[in-house]
Amino acid sequence: MLNEKRLKHMVKLAMYESKGGTEELRISFRHKKDYIGFHTFLAGLWVTIAFIVLVVFLTMTFMGNLFNEIPGKQLIILLVALFGLYLIILFTYTINVRKIYRKKHARAYHRVKKFKDELEELENMYEKEDDSNE
Repeated sequence: MLNEKRLKHMVKLAMYESKGGTEELRISFRHKKDYIGFHTFLAGLWVTIAFIVLVVFLTMTFMGNLFNEIPGKQLIILLVALFGLYLIILFTYTINVRKIYRKKHARAYHRVKKFKDELEELENMYEKEDDSNE
């Protein structure tokens, strides 16, 4: 015989799983430091690639003017300034990415913890029903 309360509980849990719960389960099963570190590494890699592409594009666009009109010392200063700009962008971006993924992991962890508590409650409902049937 179907227990209406238990059925509602099962539907609630199934809805959670179908609406992004599997993603949160996947996130929460990873260690927090590994999850944040992996996404920080990827962000740093993409910032580096984007910066290199931008510098290469600008160099190719202004190559004639860059090497003919700028003296050697100023070219070195320009390269150092570009490297400093790269470090500032990289540092700022990775700090923000760490904050975002730390929050995302914490939210997923708490929602999955709540999901597990709900599963335990459902299991207790089954056990109570089994005890009452005996």
